[in-house]
Amino acid sequence: MKVLKKLFGIFGKEIESKKETVNVSDVSNETSKAEFLEVNDEPVEKAEEASSSQIGEEAAPENVNDEVQSTSVKSKIYNMLIVDESGSMSGLTQVTLSGVNEILNTIREAQKKHADVQQHFITLVTFDERNDNKVLPIRTIWNALPIADVNDFKDYRPQGCTPLYDAVGNSLRKLHEKIKKDEDATGVVTILTDGLENASRMWNAFEVKRLIEQLKEEGWSFSYMGSAHNVKDVTDILSIDNAMEFSHDQLGAYNTWGREKASRNAYYEKMASCSFSVDDNREMKIRRKRQFAKEYYSERVTPEHVTHLASNEVFVFGSNNQGHHNDGAAAWAMQAFGAVWGQGEGLQGQSYAIPTTDGIATLQEAVKRFSEYAAMHPEKKFLVTRIGCGNAGYSADVIAPLFGECVSLENVSLPYEFWKCLGLNLNL
Repeated sequence: MKVLKKLFGIFGKEIESKKETVNVSDVSNETSKAEFLEVNDEPVEKAEEASSSQIGEEAAPENVNDEVQSTSVKSKIYNMLIVDESGSMSGLTQVTLSGVNEILNTIREAQKKHADVQQHFITLVTFDERNDNKVLPIRTIWNALPIADVNDFKDYRPQGCTPLYDAVGNSLRKLHEKIKKDEDATGVVTILTDGLENASRMWNAFEVKRLIEQLKEEGWSFSYMGSAHNVKDVTDILSIDNAMEFSHDQLGAYNTWGREKASRNAYYEKMASCSFSVDDNREMKIRRKRQFAKEYYSERVTPEHVTHLASNEVFVFGSNNQGHHNDGAAAWAMQAFGAVWGQGEGLQGQSYAIPTTDGIATLQEAVKRFSEYAAMHPEKKFLVTRIGCGNAGYSADVIAPLFGECVSLENVSLPYEFWKCLGLNLNL
């Protein structure tokens, strides 16, 4: 009889543990604690104090509802950057550092803007394979720290080979173990690499793919920024839907971080716009997260032929200064999308005119005004055509750089040719 009572006691504890609301910041296993202390150089006493201060939490859970407590809950967004630090990245050292720090600033801004409905954490992992045994090939710089506790990233030293699978597999597994029981937590993972896997020892492609597919089912988001290899082949193998390829130079690397920034901002806005409440069930939350994750990299290539517009879309075309919309995209804008004869610049109906016939300096200023207008109207989506490449006589490699500020605007689409001139391939 004592044996039966003991067994039922064990089973009861297991059932109760499934019902608990788990605090993702409370990681009690010694391995995770050691990793946290090693990465952040925290004294052991702090970890012990934090652990002892949590004794008795089961008697007074933080998430108990009362009459004055809000029914809304904060989404816990665990941002993870996995960055290639192999030798081939040495030519992109400074732009990679600035790109990572730009994303950190984006997360900080999101934390301030959405403080009522979101909590942001950051994990930064770099990977390479070195033969000197002095530095671990996979470095966890920050392990799920609150974004407010993180300074800029400075220690980036590319060398060695590319253990991509080990870096991705180990990092995802550790973060998943930390947050898997918290239905209000989700992972937002971005991978940057300029080469194919060539040095992993613990994980293979099939195992990483299986883990990624499991996490996608739980609502995690994945994006992949790649260069100097067939990005589509790799992302197909790993089951990553959101991918872009960048040219292996300063321009391509810079713009890939700009595009990533725009996508992150849009994702955070979507998560904030439908903040969850205590009454929402787990499956409903996961469905929304899956939807937002799938849309992480939105369609930003203007179709070659725009035949119709959604109610929030704007057709952006090149015009002469007089607003005589006689030919090409200008004539189509007047016929189909409300362009006004005699108006050479600005919004008109569901179209926006940019004057192109008064010199490149004037055109550049007009594009800048357009970029400012688009930034002020995130509710609209602007489809930019091959402005200046028709009657004005400019080539795409001259015009595309004028739209550089639009790379970080998620609501602006550019022609495929413009994206290529900016060092990005988005048609993957």
